[in-house]
Amino acid sequence: MDRDLKGKIMVSLLLLLTVTAEPLLSQEQTDTSAISKSTSDAYAIARRNPDIAIIMSHQSISASRKLDYKKGIADASLALGMAYLAKYNPGDSAWFYNAQALSLYEETEDMAGMGRACYGLSYVYSFRGDVPSSEQYANRALRCFEEAGDNRGIINTLNVLSYHARQRQDLEAAKGFLERAVATAREVRDTLPLADATNSLGNLYKEMALFSQAIDAYFEALELWEAKSDTAGMSIAYGSIGLAYFYQKDYDRALEFCRKHLLLSEKRSDLWEISKICNTIAQVHNAKGSSDSALVYLRKSLLLNRQMNYPTGEASSCYNIASTLLYMSQPDSAHWYMQKAMDLVTGTDTPVPPEYYVTLANIEQSLGKYSQAMANGTRAYSLGKEKGLPLTVSDASLLLSDLYFRTGRKDKAYEYLREHMLLRDSISNDEFLKQVTRMEFQYNYDKKQEAAEYEMMQERLISENKIRQQRTLLTSLGVMFALAALFALLYLRHTRLRSKYTQIDLEQRLLRAQMNPHFIFNSLCAIQNLIMADKPQKANAFLTRIARLIRNILENSREEYVTLDNEVETLRLYLEVQQLRFENGFEYKIEIDRQIDPENISIPPMLAQPCVENSIEHGLLPGRENGRIDVRYNLRDGLIMLEVTDNGIGRQKAAEITPTVKKQSVSTKLTEKRLEHFRKILKEKLISYEITDLYDEGTATGTKVVMMLPYRKVFA
Repeated sequence: MDRDLKGKIMVSLLLLLTVTAEPLLSQEQTDTSAISKSTSDAYAIARRNPDIAIIMSHQSISASRKLDYKKGIADASLALGMAYLAKYNPGDSAWFYNAQALSLYEETEDMAGMGRACYGLSYVYSFRGDVPSSEQYANRALRCFEEAGDNRGIINTLNVLSYHARQRQDLEAAKGFLERAVATAREVRDTLPLADATNSLGNLYKEMALFSQAIDAYFEALELWEAKSDTAGMSIAYGSIGLAYFYQKDYDRALEFCRKHLLLSEKRSDLWEISKICNTIAQVHNAKGSSDSALVYLRKSLLLNRQMNYPTGEASSCYNIASTLLYMSQPDSAHWYMQKAMDLVTGTDTPVPPEYYVTLANIEQSLGKYSQAMANGTRAYSLGKEKGLPLTVSDASLLLSDLYFRTGRKDKAYEYLREHMLLRDSISNDEFLKQVTRMEFQYNYDKKQEAAEYEMMQERLISENKIRQQRTLLTSLGVMFALAALFALLYLRHTRLRSKYTQIDLEQRLLRAQMNPHFIFNSLCAIQNLIMADKPQKANAFLTRIARLIRNILENSREEYVTLDNEVETLRLYLEVQQLRFENGFEYKIEIDRQIDPENISIPPMLAQPCVENSIEHGLLPGRENGRIDVRYNLRDGLIMLEVTDNGIGRQKAAEITPTVKKQSVSTKLTEKRLEHFRKILKEKLISYEITDLYDEGTATGTKVVMMLPYRKVFA
């Protein structure tokens, strides 16, 4: 009942997340940065919350496909691959999405992305038990990260390659990978990867029986993880130190540190670490003679490895169970588990670890199968010698000594026993047995000493008058800096307000220029004349247009930016009113570049009208019939280019007819000041205003005004 209830609650939460996240993503799906942010969040939680990460990643893929955003699809696929891998599903979904990400990164030539995808595929094949393919992708990931200059990727991949080298018993190669990883992490000062590599190096030293170096590495890794408050790393260090106590035969301290590791791993639901530490705890219980307790932890580890679909881990658990059952004098059951372990390792195409042959030989000896035991013991001895594994050689030597003694070959028995004793003495020396305790005491002492020195320093600083004077000086300097900062803030605020008031003043003056009383009076007179001439329909049309024009001008004067569609409507109303006022009439044309969406582009209002007014009043009306005005809006260099062209008499002739053109001068200056204001505020040098006289063989043929205007998008 409880399990069903928890399942229903989980499904409800996931559905709620889908419903609430869908509108948010749909609002931002046109923004690739929002997609990237969502994908990054999904990748970050993929290991601890894979179900939520899967939902977020699918939404990112959907949004990316609408925009044909290949990088977004690739990044989200990578997050899906990690999430499915965290759900221990490496056979299908994890492989599919990592492979899909790799293909897309190859299309976009994203080397760092290719490295991450190959890194993920390396883990997928490792979980499948396909070690050669896993190592192949890890090597490719390293090449990609090196070409991309991704140091963290390089460090993590070197860790993976060292693991593969250890699996094939090439400890020197593993050591080379890890030493390079440590050197790279130190060079770039990346603390967490440095801690990971240092701890792995400690594990390698332990396998090579270099216990002094191993202990140094474990405590260095612990200090690095503590500096970053990384509980995941600290739990790993606890496990490594616990294992070191186990080799020291201090089993109670070993269990203490191992349980710290287990507690932190269970809080994070890290099945991988739980499985490993259960094996270590079982080893400690076996050493204490509590084999029943050891079996409990070993069977828990076996179930976890099956849940993760990790055959190498299953083999390790079966091997440890077999060793425990042999210790409990149950050789038949031990032989079954040992054979299961051998079959699992063989199925992964990886070499059988030499210690497996040692345990199998011990089981066969207990069953009285001396010839098989001799063959497997000899094989373990040869592999240990070949791979440089002193612990394995020592165990195999002791086994072979006993077998040769039982079969009457006392000379060979003595030879192998002597080799075993020499190896044991070189490995288990007094310095190693005391090293862990000494390191722990030194570690705790250093922390206490640092705390005591800090307290003494604080007391001395408080008691000394010189320090008080320095504090007074520092306080004074702080006040001065605060006042300077306050002055700077007030100055910036004053500058912004002055700029704002300047803009408002310019807009009001431009509004007064556009709402010219002379223009309004003439328009009303024109309406009166139409009424007197018994043309009520035309008068009504005139009145309607001028009313809409005045309303638009008043509404637009309150806005810093208006849509281009609104601005063009106001300009068209103004031109139609002017056409109705004058009998000569004129034609006009307003063109908008196809690249411009007038409903989505907004520009500063009331900039075109003064130019059009000058063209009509001083260019077209004093001239002949067939006047024409062309207004064009184009995109140019990230700005809107406004062109107003007329075929009037030109500025020179207009000046001769009306020597003082105050209205033109006022509107032109106001327009120039407004553009200068935008140029300063937006820091855009290309914002400009230019008037050009047009000539045809020395004869004036009109005027052309070009303005470069800033614009905004209404919808992102």
